[in-house]
Amino acid sequence: MGTAGRTKQSRRRWLLALGLACAGVLVWGGSLWWTARRYRAAIAAIEAEIASGRFAIAARDLAKLLAWKPDSDEAAYLLGTCEQARGRPDEAEGAFARIPHGSAFWYRAILARLRLFHDGGRLADAEQLIEAAAEDHRTERAELDVLLVPIFSEQSRLDDAERVVEAQWEHLNATGERASEAAVKLIRLHIELTLKPIPVKTIRARLDERAARAPDDDRVWLGQANLALRTGDYDAAGRLLDACLKRRPEDAAVWRARLRWGVATDQVEIVKAALRELPATESNAAGVQRLAAWLASKRGDSGAERRGLERLLAADPADRKALERLAQLAEKDGEPARAAELLRKQEEIRRLKARYEKLYDRKQPFRDAAELARLAEQLGRPFEARACLTVAVSEKPDRADLRAELVRLSRSPATVAKPGESLAEAIAHEAEND
Repeated sequence: MGTAGRTKQSRRRWLLALGLACAGVLVWGGSLWWTARRYRAAIAAIEAEIASGRFAIAARDLAKLLAWKPDSDEAAYLLGTCEQARGRPDEAEGAFARIPHGSAFWYRAILARLRLFHDGGRLADAEQLIEAAAEDHRTERAELDVLLVPIFSEQSRLDDAERVVEAQWEHLNATGERASEAAVKLIRLHIELTLKPIPVKTIRARLDERAARAPDDDRVWLGQANLALRTGDYDAAGRLLDACLKRRPEDAAVWRARLRWGVATDQVEIVKAALRELPATESNAAGVQRLAAWLASKRGDSGAERRGLERLLAADPADRKALERLAQLAEKDGEPARAAELLRKQEEIRRLKARYEKLYDRKQPFRDAAELARLAEQLGRPFEARACLTVAVSEKPDRADLRAELVRLSRSPATVAKPGESLAEAIAHEAEND
């Protein structure tokens, strides 16, 4: 065979191989198309069953679909919703839990699991779910942590709830969304946590319902303990906190509640034990001075107590208990004019708080931002003062006075604690410098 013949034969073989390869691609592509079409048809049929309320049939068909395509996050999510609708929370939670991080259905699955835990009274599981998800480096922690706010609020853990809200607002501030609708909602939520706390009757009803469904949940116990503290049932609070500490002997939230219980019941040794367990970094200057003044009062050192209260008012000018106690000390020391001045300040605080609440209630945060900021600073609410003023500056960027005020409020406060320092150590340092 000549060279031309061999070239022609080689060309035929090359064309045949190319044709076979193209045919393979077409077959493979057709198979994928057919599989995708079959999958979408199955999902459409299942969604029709769900829309008609035939959850058991939909769940059966979803189980078959997952046996064929076990990596279908969409099918797993739909199965979870069906099982939830059928009143099968464990099966629903199992379906939602199989959806991995990174899936388009992951966040919805987290919300669904959170709802299941919350409705089932499993507050500890709900908290653990969010914390575990937020630990993932691929997750924006602040956005997940904010889901804990209603859980913390129900347990009367307002300090924890405030920290979460502040962290999420700081995230929006850093990303240029400081005056967005979401940011303003966070500011209002922060105000609401302490200005308009959930009524005792509402919290008790919710916790009773949770306890009936999950009697061994220690976060329900903590909520009940904090409620007992709020209503003055100190014996019940003590029993519940003992149980919480047995379950979580190093948990800061439990120790904070135990600290409040020790103060409320005048148990100095309980307070000191709690102070040794709590990190000082979670307390602000006002909190440190408040406790330092209380300890001074218990050891009968009225001079140290007075100085602590004065420093407390410098950090939190609206602490009405501090004003009242200072007035008592002034009367005792023969300073009636000073006592009268302090009582007038109490009346001024009541007036400012009433105005602050009125502005909050009329729900015009952009228009009222500058006044809200001024009132918040006078009422010892530094985060709200800075956040509201940030909104005011965003609304009126040409106001040099507002910008200057924001710079002043944004200066970092003096550090009250060293890293790793306990609250007991921070208070001891205050006593040394007194």
